[in-house]
Amino acid sequence: MPQWRLFRKYDLSKTEDRLKAIIVVSGLVLAAFLLTAGAVKTTMSPEFCGKCHVMAPEYTTWKASSHLNIACTDCHIKPGLGNLIVHKMSAVKELYLYFTGTYDRPIQMSHDLEDEICMSCHSVNRGFTPSGDLIIPHDKHAARDVKCVECHSGVAHGNIVARELTKDGKYEVWTAEFGKKQMTKDYSEPKMNTCLDCHINPKKYGVKNVDGVTQACEACHTQISMPPDHKVADFGTSHGKLAAQNLDYCNKCHSYSLEAKDILLDDPVARYARGNVFCYECHQKRPEGHGDKWRMTHKKGVTGGDVSGCLICHNNEKPTPQHKAVPTYCIKCHGQQGEGTEPGDDGKQDGSSSSGKTTFKKYHPSGWRTYHPTIVKEKGASNEGCWNCHETNHCADCHTNKL
Repeated sequence: MPQWRLFRKYDLSKTEDRLKAIIVVSGLVLAAFLLTAGAVKTTMSPEFCGKCHVMAPEYTTWKASSHLNIACTDCHIKPGLGNLIVHKMSAVKELYLYFTGTYDRPIQMSHDLEDEICMSCHSVNRGFTPSGDLIIPHDKHAARDVKCVECHSGVAHGNIVARELTKDGKYEVWTAEFGKKQMTKDYSEPKMNTCLDCHINPKKYGVKNVDGVTQACEACHTQISMPPDHKVADFGTSHGKLAAQNLDYCNKCHSYSLEAKDILLDDPVARYARGNVFCYECHQKRPEGHGDKWRMTHKKGVTGGDVSGCLICHNNEKPTPQHKAVPTYCIKCHGQQGEGTEPGDDGKQDGSSSSGKTTFKKYHPSGWRTYHPTIVKEKGASNEGCWNCHETNHCADCHTNKL
């Protein structure tokens, strides 16, 4: 074969020719090694990543980040020669996808960065310098297996994929200036909203064997403490009155968790509470005062038809996800006729409300206690009947001593 002509002039039976052949082969191997090493080094540079137009969002945000002096591969390839080799082999597939235009859009990692990558530079044993009066016990978070990226996901790229900024594929807009705008502290630094969300529901963030963490201000701040008016015994149920008097007072501290501003409600307090994660996460839980008999006794808490307090969490009509309301809604019981019954109390509104004032039509007419067993026997107490409004243990209130 023509490519082997170089070796035909060597007589490998001769020592001199064998040495020459060894030198030539060694030179070729060395050249191949140097070329490969050079290619690996070149492809590991951030500038190489930046030459690909589809990587412009990632490259420009990295250039504006605190990780500017950290190469892409330092974070995106696990430590070790074996991991480097595996990565470079998989990169061949990425080249194929790129040149055939079949790569996924938007470009995003298929997995979160593991802590060992972060810990190759950082350590929970060294001192941290969080800004302001913050208390950040990283060692306690690490002990509970809270992953670094749970808090610091925006440190290098400002969460541009989660914010859907790369979804449209318009890579030409990703100039250095545009990338810098996406790396302000609002997008790159941990959000207090994430802190509170994890403290309220640790399992959502993969924390095991912990049901909840303190939400006290002084647990995370050295110069902020709970206001005196928050320390009253019934604040959990009475704080709504304070909010109604001055919503700006609440917003001074809780604006950090205000996310949704398009809640379609007339009441500004209800609109704020449903759009604020701090309020919403708590309001989704059943209050202590809503006991087993609450369905039948809740009317005692409605004075003069004022249900404004109820409508902070509940809708009058069946809610949609955009309403940020709990599943139980007023007209589920008040706005429909009970199975086998006739409407009672004619002339009253049918579950309608205005300015927080609501009156409801009753569908159990006079004498219902006497003849309801007949209806139950005929129709049954199904989820579409009695159980649609009543608790399943409601019958026992009267029948316990007779059954």
